Amino acid sequence: MPQLIVHGTTYNIDAILFDKDGTLLNFGDLWIGWFDQLVTTVNRRLPASQSISHRDLYPKVGIEPEQRLWDPTGPLTIGSLNDIATILALSLFEARVPWNDATEITQDALHSVSETIDWPRCVTPVKGLQDFVARASAAGIQCGVVTSDDAHNAQRHLSILSLTEHFPVVLGHDQVPRGKPYPDMALAACQQLGVLPERTLIIGDSNGDMAMGKAAGLLAGIGICAAPHLDGAHLTLANHVIRDYDALAVGTPPFTHQGTSA
Repeated sequence: MPQLIVHGTTYNIDAILFDKDGTLLNFGDLWIGWFDQLVTTVNRRLPASQSISHRDLYPKVGIEPEQRLWDPTGPLTIGSLNDIATILALSLFEARVPWNDATEITQDALHSVSETIDWPRCVTPVKGLQDFVARASAAGIQCGVVTSDDAHNAQRHLSILSLTEHFPVVLGHDQVPRGKPYPDMALAACQQLGVLPERTLIIGDSNGDMAMGKAAGLLAGIGICAAPHLDGAHLTLANHVIRDYDALAVGTPPFTHQGTSA
């Protein structure tokens, strides 16, 4: 029976579900630049008089304009791609772009950025990730991804991180009736992995991840706070908060220590 130890607490588990952005990969390395490219792509379709300002849009998606730091409770962190597209479309509408044009422009921009962004340069792993996932797999722990991103993006990012083989189940916001904080994704992932929710942990960087885990009846939620400007205060529903994967140890009884449990 696989075990995970965090902060001196031992959990007997069969599986771990992971959020993706801010949990598997470093959020700021990817999504701030992605948003900038999205706004630039939208503006190419607009006359200068209707173009939208990156700086003005930052607060609407949860980016602090001066230091370009993200709010862990904001739309860019928690929302789906379509949520961000809707925010941009509303900004276009406020700039007197008809709603039908605004939605078409933003959806086309989403597709264009997906095809042109330099994903390998932007997708970087959270500290200790690859070693932890390898240890978890060796201990017999099943791993799945549950993300507010679209599933095809998630698969692409896992491939860049050379982690595809460790994640037989990858679910995106686009594959369930309701996204986070509803339990749909977590329950579907447990079903596809063939594990019970009460023997499954969730690791994520947002309180939405923790809320999803509680709603699905998961054993516990581990909040990860990899960005230096975040202190974990937003993770009010987490059972534990860690900085990186070096804080986790895995093994099988009789417990063989693998990793750092401090």
